[in-house]
Amino acid sequence: MPDIQEVYNSGFEMEVTAPYSLNYLMTIQNLYLNSKNKESERPLFPYVDSSNWGILEEDFEETFAAVWQEAVDQNSQNHMYDHNGALEFDKAIYQKLFKKNESGSFGYSESVKFFLAWWNGLYGKMAIEGMFDLDRMEEVYKELSASIKIDKRLRIHLVYDKTVLTGRSERPWYAVVPIEDVFIPGKRPELLANLLKCCKGIG
Repeated sequence: MPDIQEVYNSGFEMEVTAPYSLNYLMTIQNLYLNSKNKESERPLFPYVDSSNWGILEEDFEETFAAVWQEAVDQNSQNHMYDHNGALEFDKAIYQKLFKKNESGSFGYSESVKFFLAWWNGLYGKMAIEGMFDLDRMEEVYKELSASIKIDKRLRIHLVYDKTVLTGRSERPWYAVVPIEDVFIPGKRPELLANLLKCCKGIG
C-alpha cells in the first residue's frame, strides 16, 4: 500500500500495510477463542476444526500475549521484518503456540498453509488494506498532520480483527490497528487519539 504525504510544508508521512505475522496471530487467536466458545451464535473468523493441530491448551493465553508482544516488537523495530517470510524465517516464535510434539509440528505447518491460502488471495491481504482506502487514509493523515510538525513517518499495521487476548500495541511512530477502527465512523476519535500518542512518543 502506498505511503501518503500531503503537498503541505510538512515532512510527516504515513504508511499503512497489513503484515503477515500479526494477521496470522489473529487467526490463531480466533481459532482458540472459537474452541472455547463452541456454542457461540457468532463465531469468529476463521471457523474451522483445528482440534488436531496441537494448539496449546494450558497457558495458551499467557503464551499468546508474549508471542504477540515479541512479534509487535520485531515489526516496530525492523521495517523489513514482515517481508522476510517471518512465519518460516522466525517460526520458533510462532511455534510457541503449539505443543512441542508431532501434533504441534503438524498443526503449525497446517495453520500456516491455511492462513496463506486466504491471505495471499485478493480476498486476504489486499482486501484488508483496501479497508484503509485513499479517502480514509487522507482523512486520518489530515487530522494528524494538523498536530504533527516534524519530519517523521508513522507506520500503521492493520489486523483483520480485534486483539482480544492482548492489550493495545502502540509504539513510538508505530501502531497496530484493527480494521474496524478504520471502517466504523464512531471509532474514529479514539483511533486518532491513539495514533497521535504514537506520534508524540506515547506520552
